Amino acid sequence: MIKRGWLCGLISAVLFLAACGMSQAEDYIEQNYTFVDAVAGSTSNDRAMMYRSEQSLADTASELSQVQEPDQIGEVVEGRQVLVYDDEFIILTEDPDNPDTTLVEVAGEEFVRNTYHPGFFTGMFVGSFLSNRFGPTWVQTQGNRCSRGGCYTGGGSYRSFPSTSTYGRGSTFRGGGPGVGK
Repeated sequence: MIKRGWLCGLISAVLFLAACGMSQAEDYIEQNYTFVDAVAGSTSNDRAMMYRSEQSLADTASELSQVQEPDQIGEVVEGRQVLVYDDEFIILTEDPDNPDTTLVEVAGEEFVRNTYHPGFFTGMFVGSFLSNRFGPTWVQTQGNRCSRGGCYTGGGSYRSFPSTSTYGRGSTFRGGGPGVGK
């Protein structure tokens, strides 16, 4: 009986610590960096939070990697780098207005999957990384969707992106139905 209680307590403690560890980097960012903005995604729960670090991109990446080791670290490309965790991406961008500071975006996996243009990540990862993460057709499917507009390109453009379905003159929506003559 005592062994069973001890084992249950140990399992509960391990699960609690594991749950806490899943958001260490995000919690650190929220507590230590300045909130800048939020970007809305395609659903009400889909968003990315933007912060500013008063350090260079390299120093910010190093600091966050020490707080919580990423599953994957992308290469620095055009002043951008991505740290990938279990269920979130932390996208670091040199602040275009002040290269000594870094814009830090915390985006859930679904936000990245549904919102980002696949070309944003070109050169940061081995080509198969995102296909392995999001499925083998993600790059092509998302690329096709993005070619119609409405994809977020990150990199300091912190505002809502255009909707993928527009209506009215010049839109991609063709209304009507069979026999309408469009």
